[in-house]
Amino acid sequence: MYRYTIFSFIFFVLALPSCTDENPTPKPPTYLKAKLPTHSYHNESFEAPFESSISDLYTLKSPTDCDSTYCEQEIYLGRVLNGTINLFYKRLEHTDSLPSLINFSNKEVDFHKIKADQIYFDQIIDRENRVFGTLFELKGDVATNYQFYLTDSSKNFLRGEVILNCVPNYDSLRNVLAYIKEDLNVMLNTFSWKKN
Repeated sequence: MYRYTIFSFIFFVLALPSCTDENPTPKPPTYLKAKLPTHSYHNESFEAPFESSISDLYTLKSPTDCDSTYCEQEIYLGRVLNGTINLFYKRLEHTDSLPSLINFSNKEVDFHKIKADQIYFDQIIDRENRVFGTLFELKGDVATNYQFYLTDSSKNFLRGEVILNCVPNYDSLRNVLAYIKEDLNVMLNTFSWKKN
């Protein structure tokens, strides 16, 4: 009985300082803000028939399954961003195949609607270089926050998606995603098809 009283007294003495009149409010979790380098770019010619400016942080990986009608290419985003831009090129066999490729791209975006809080899109229209398409931005804890497609509407079609190698947490990735979006805008606005 004596031990029980001593333990009770010690517990009470230790717990007393933690009691206050104020109601503690939970604080939101904090996230580290990655220090990202200043943007700089270089021109890159791809195995498939297109070229564009990409960030100096990014590295082209060797293309796979490439022939005259199809090619897959990864752009490694570097250790700081730790992700890839996956590119899928398809030569149009006939202009009638373009709507089905656009529908497929839209379905890939729709696949993430369940997790996405909002989906924004920007139209890409460059009549001089015959580059037309859409950049989709998916906000929320989704597997891919950016997807896009580009076409010349007659011979070429390209679909792309950004994949980060981390657990999706939109709040913690905001500054990284904003950084990548700036690079994507440069890439898509300097994009051109190679002349055959």
